[in-house]
Formats: sequence, structure tokens, C-alpha cells
Amino acid sequence: MNKLITLALIVLTGTVFAKNDIEKYKSALSKITASNVKIISVDDTPLKGIKEVLVDGGRGSEILYLSEDGKYIVNGTLFDIENRIDLTDQKKSVLRKDLLAGMGDSQRINFYPEKMEYHVTVFTDIDCGYCRKLHAEMQQYNDLGIGVSYLFFPRAGLKSGSYDKAVNVWCAADQQEAMTLAKAGETVEPKSCDNPITEHYNAGLSAGVSGTPALVLDNGTMMPGYLPPAQLKQRLDAVNKK
Repeated sequence: MNKLITLALIVLTGTVFAKNDIEKYKSALSKITASNVKIISVDDTPLKGIKEVLVDGGRGSEILYLSEDGKYIVNGTLFDIENRIDLTDQKKSVLRKDLLAGMGDSQRINFYPEKMEYHVTVFTDIDCGYCRKLHAEMQQYNDLGIGVSYLFFPRAGLKSGSYDKAVNVWCAADQQEAMTLAKAGETVEPKSCDNPITEHYNAGLSAGVSGTPALVLDNGTMMPGYLPPAQLKQRLDAVNKK
């Protein structure tokens, strides 16, 4: 998460957890994880005696499930069998939605159609083959009413050639043209300016991005990997009907 608010009391969904409870879970996790793990929030789950603990270990947020006494950790997702709902993924979608809501158009590079029916945020890497394929078909996505907002996720990290290329694109006078050139393997004039690439990258980590392209819908649902225009439109139609 980009913002960590430390309070003596953490209030979530009407439940108050004292600071010493937070320390209890932090102490328990320190026995099996790095000491710099930060507990962002603690919440109840439908399982008696099991708490949902949102942590940040420096590479994005992660949802863990711990016993109330802090002695046991449950590895996996929490699934509601009766309602057929993946509660863990549902919570991750909320986190991704809130995360991306904090990034306005001025922090993205947008390729929008005249009449936009759907909007997708795409974490991209200049040197990613399927990212280039997706961009080469941008007009087809737009023709189907799908608008694309790019955030950069240089897979090799913030001290890589892919990061430098992302900065060059961002700092270009015409970002869309520069993006298209870079995705075609062309060299974009090296430039330096204030840019949000690091923020993009950290947002990707918090969103759970592990590869590119990673598509995130406005409701926080993630669709990892490349999807052809027609297939993506079908998926978006299906989500919209739910």
C-alpha cells in the first residue's frame, strides 16, 4: 500500500483492535518472516478464531490468516463454499480498486476510443513481448469500445534498461507516440523529468502483479496476461452482466 497510517487503535468494519493485538501478530510473524514486515490492518473473518491480517513486507501488500492467539498461520485462500465466493480474491479486488482510484489520468498514459464502453488499466513493460503485441492491436481494442490506461511495471526492477525506457516515454513531448515507438522496438530520445514510474512499479507490487501485461478492471479484478481484443471484450461483457 502507498499509504500506511499508524494508529493506537485500528478500526475496520466496526471492530476495534488494540495496539497490543497488532504487536502480538507482528511478533508472531517476525519468527517466520523478515523483521521489517508492517501490519496494515487486522479484520475478522467468517471463521471463528481466525483473523485476516494485511501486511506489507516491502514488496507490496499480502493477505494472511492467523489464529487469534497468533500461534498458527493458515496458508491459502478463504473460500465461501455455500455462496461460491473466493473471499481472499474479493478482498484483493477491493485493495486493487482503492489503489488504482488514487491514480488519476495525469499519472497514466491513456489510449481511449471516442466512445468508451469499458476501461482497463494495464501494467506494462516496454520490453515485454506480449505487451508489445497488445499495443500493436490497440486500435482493435479501441474499436470495440475498450479504453486502455498504461502504468509501467519494469519487470527487471527500478535500476534496469526497461525502467530507463519507461522514463524516456513518460518524459517525451508526445507520450502516446513515444509509447508506440518504444513498443515497436524503436529508440526513444533519452530524457529526464519528474515521473511516476517508481510509483507505478510499487502500485503493481501492491496489486499483486508478477508478470506483464497485467490487466486490472475498474472493480479491481485482475486478468493476468495478454488477451486478444475480441476475447477481452467477451470477458468484460461477462463481468458486466454479474
